[in-house]
Amino acid sequence: MIGIPRIAKLSLEQRAPRALVMQLILSALLLAAAPYAASMEPFQRIFIDGSYDAPHSQDPLFLAKAGLVAGGLLIPVVSVLLTVTSWRRWTTHPGPALLQSALLLLTFVVGWRNYPYWATGVYRAYISHRGSPHLDPAGLIPATWIDPLWGCVVLLLYPITAVAVLLLGACLFHERKRMNDEFFYGALTALLGAMGAFASTPDYMVWFLD
Repeated sequence: MIGIPRIAKLSLEQRAPRALVMQLILSALLLAAAPYAASMEPFQRIFIDGSYDAPHSQDPLFLAKAGLVAGGLLIPVVSVLLTVTSWRRWTTHPGPALLQSALLLLTFVVGWRNYPYWATGVYRAYISHRGSPHLDPAGLIPATWIDPLWGCVVLLLYPITAVAVLLLGACLFHERKRMNDEFFYGALTALLGAMGAFASTPDYMVWFLD
């Protein structure tokens, strides 16, 4: 039986199960596609017809935008499944559990909160001072797909993130001596990324509560 001192010396590659590796890959893909999502311009017909009546399917980039939003919604859901199935393995060492929890928080904030704001062009509209009532989130994806679920999750992310960052941050520093650098700095980076994601969406609540 491997004792805790021995476990603490094992590398990430030796100890990470497939679920954690998959979660890392999915998180990396989500973050890698973020600049592309944030580069999307709003469909110009929205400024004429409004978000409810605009023929969104005629937008040349509609499929790309829909794919980005769908990916942003699906990756956190898959991350939940991967995290839950792995937690029962982490009874002897906190590193993997804290890393997976931090990644789960990061993917939800970026995927569910930020991606719809970026991919539908709202971000580009606001930074170029073109924000308007026509960009009503209720008339855009993913609200037209799964509202009110999407809206409820976005609102819950605010208190959940505040509590999770405090709790996970405290656990990280409390368990620092038992954790490999890969797990500690990985989880810390994910927590900082989750907080930074809120700062990367100017006028988000102005738009969301419009």
